[in-house]
Amino acid sequence: MTSRRFSIRLLPAALLPLLAANACDRSITALEETNNATNCFSCHTDDNARFAGAEVEWGYSRHASGRTIDRTSRSCNPCHTHQGFVQTTQGGAAPASVANPTAIHCFTCHAPHTRGDLSLRVRDPIALANGEAPDMGRANLCAYCHRARQNVDTYVRTPSDTVTLDSHWGPHHGPQSDLFAGENGYEYPLVPYFDGPHLDETEDGCLDCHFTARAGAPLGGHSFNMRSDAFGEERLNTGGCNASACHDGDVDDFDYEDVQSDVDVLLATLENLLRAARLLDAEGNPVEGRVVASSDSAGALWNFLLVREDGSRGVHNPEYGPDLLGSSILFMGGTLPGAAPTSRP
Repeated sequence: MTSRRFSIRLLPAALLPLLAANACDRSITALEETNNATNCFSCHTDDNARFAGAEVEWGYSRHASGRTIDRTSRSCNPCHTHQGFVQTTQGGAAPASVANPTAIHCFTCHAPHTRGDLSLRVRDPIALANGEAPDMGRANLCAYCHRARQNVDTYVRTPSDTVTLDSHWGPHHGPQSDLFAGENGYEYPLVPYFDGPHLDETEDGCLDCHFTARAGAPLGGHSFNMRSDAFGEERLNTGGCNASACHDGDVDDFDYEDVQSDVDVLLATLENLLRAARLLDAEGNPVEGRVVASSDSAGALWNFLLVREDGSRGVHNPEYGPDLLGSSILFMGGTLPGAAPTSRP
């Protein structure tokens, strides 16, 4: 009998003694315990509506647009590219650069072929730059990228009480988790600040509104959109707001109890004061090279950028954001107890 090598890893272990009894001279090269193939069908079925629907929703998202995948440097690619996100969430260092970046897509957030299920890559609470780690349930995944990149207590409150601005100075463009949790704003002494209700009133943070509620593929779900004009007219996804026991179906637009109107006024007022102090330039960016000899003045600029870059105009936190803006306005206007703001040079 001619001998040949082959793997019998797919044979049940119970057959091995039988092979031995028949004096089989074939070599056993590997023994592996395999999962039942039906595990595949927990995802792959004839009815693929679940995944096809998610893909259509994702197509309406900013993630799918790939508009910022050119941010491929080490400091940017963990959040702007699929490759950087996967590598860093798995515990590795960010790539020095990503040569052929891919937009954020299904396997960026999920790893079904690694874990055998659709669980999220990030599940534990994410530490913000100030060290606080609010638990936002499934939205801990969102917090991995949607958080300020700087700690206000070291970035603004410097030992020398002096801050040098540049065009990139500030919390960066996605500090939503900080605002949502009522964290990492510049807080002036003797001023009360309220954390806001949404962290305690939601189970999955951002996803309670941006994902759970759906109003057609362009709104909610994997689009994460809260407004869309894909239907030929602007529509709002207020389902998550109204599902909350707090609002009890009263929300028909996001300017609930004038929160967005009020924040717009506060932002405009503070912006004018910051321009007058030459902390903001004509385009609304920190003045390049400006030396600010007061952490309190730099703190007002930080608060302005934090709330503006959050983008919700007060919706994510109708208390903490307005508190930060209001106290900054009082300080820059010279009516808040404490040192006077930096004047125009």
